[in-house]
Amino acid sequence: MVIGVIERMLLLAVVFFAEEVMDGKSSTLLTEKELLVEEKLNLINKPAVKSIQSEDGDTIDCVDVYKQPAFDHPQLKHHTIQMRPSDEHFGRRGVASCRSSVRMPAQVWQRSGSCPNGTVPILRVQERHLLNAPSITNYGRKPRKGITELEVRVANQSVAAGVEGLHALGVLVGSGFNYIGAKASINIWNPYMESDDEFTSGQIWLTNGEYNNSDSIEVGWMVNPSVFGDRRSRLFVYWTADSGKTTGCFNLLCAGFVQTSSEIALGGSFSAVSTFDGRQYEFLVNVWRDFDNGRWWLMYGENVTVGYWPVSLFRGLSKTATVVVFGGDVYSPRMKQSPHTATAMGSGSFSSEHFGRAAFIGKPRIKDYSGEYKYPYPFGTLSTQTSCYSAENYADILWTEPLFYYGGPGRSYPYCQ
Repeated sequence: MVIGVIERMLLLAVVFFAEEVMDGKSSTLLTEKELLVEEKLNLINKPAVKSIQSEDGDTIDCVDVYKQPAFDHPQLKHHTIQMRPSDEHFGRRGVASCRSSVRMPAQVWQRSGSCPNGTVPILRVQERHLLNAPSITNYGRKPRKGITELEVRVANQSVAAGVEGLHALGVLVGSGFNYIGAKASINIWNPYMESDDEFTSGQIWLTNGEYNNSDSIEVGWMVNPSVFGDRRSRLFVYWTADSGKTTGCFNLLCAGFVQTSSEIALGGSFSAVSTFDGRQYEFLVNVWRDFDNGRWWLMYGENVTVGYWPVSLFRGLSKTATVVVFGGDVYSPRMKQSPHTATAMGSGSFSSEHFGRAAFIGKPRIKDYSGEYKYPYPFGTLSTQTSCYSAENYADILWTEPLFYYGGPGRSYPYCQ
């Protein structure tokens, strides 16, 4: 009996010891994750001259323009920043609004203050952003799950387009020439998101290269909880020099894009979005190649030059774009599963719903070596999952040219598989 008591006491001692070891291991693992988070935050966030607490929960840091993340890039260590474009675009009027009922909203943080001259507003990455991301190491990059080659019919020719397997597109594609610019009015919505590991966007792409190893510049609005930690619609830019294999990121989350504006925060949320049969909101964007100094410039609105991508970041885009794309994108790890994701594209309505109900791209324009902005021709439309999302050009009697409509509800439509 005494031996039985001693055995039970020894067993309990072993259990308590094991629990302490396990607790110690868990504590160690937690500490390692915390250290990884701290290291990443120190790498991304730069010392602020001034910080602005936005009413949407964001913190905007006003960072010295010469101390921004871009200059961490090895190719930009001795880069001389250019504050204004050298060509004729500066101060030129952008793409006119499509209708008088369409408005361009402010960014929410602008209600709470402004950044002084000589600084750039940068959305501060917080611990919650990293903890909500699938990977702390790859935070700020697109998930990459392989690329499928699709043929897009453009006039009388076929163009090889690379679409990542877990993406769905509803887009207008311009191809057949060398392009040195693109601009459009992008209608802003806040579509339904089913899961935090997905994203949805309305945007412009400029690309050059093989479908599975291409350069890309992108700009538009996006709902992306894995990056921003919420489901607000936000302004974004993106770049890569190899289809996202090892290069590129959103906004200023890695070294690359050089910001010059003290007015616009990449990743900032919009103060208003479009409503069904109600007020429509948009923003104007213009991306163009400055051959005098080797930059791809970004203009927001009619005269705000946000910054530029140095051409040294790229291979094909060091010269021109060969494909320009306008429209919507949905990413989901469940894109090819059953049931299909219910995350919406655009407004969540199909393109056939038209103005006030479907998302649109107004006055899409490309610029070639003629120096003129033109409607993309030849062009083609592409919808990669027609039972879930759609795309079309449509002109009613009030229009001098068609609007490009895109969107869809995903699985919320009964025939979406």
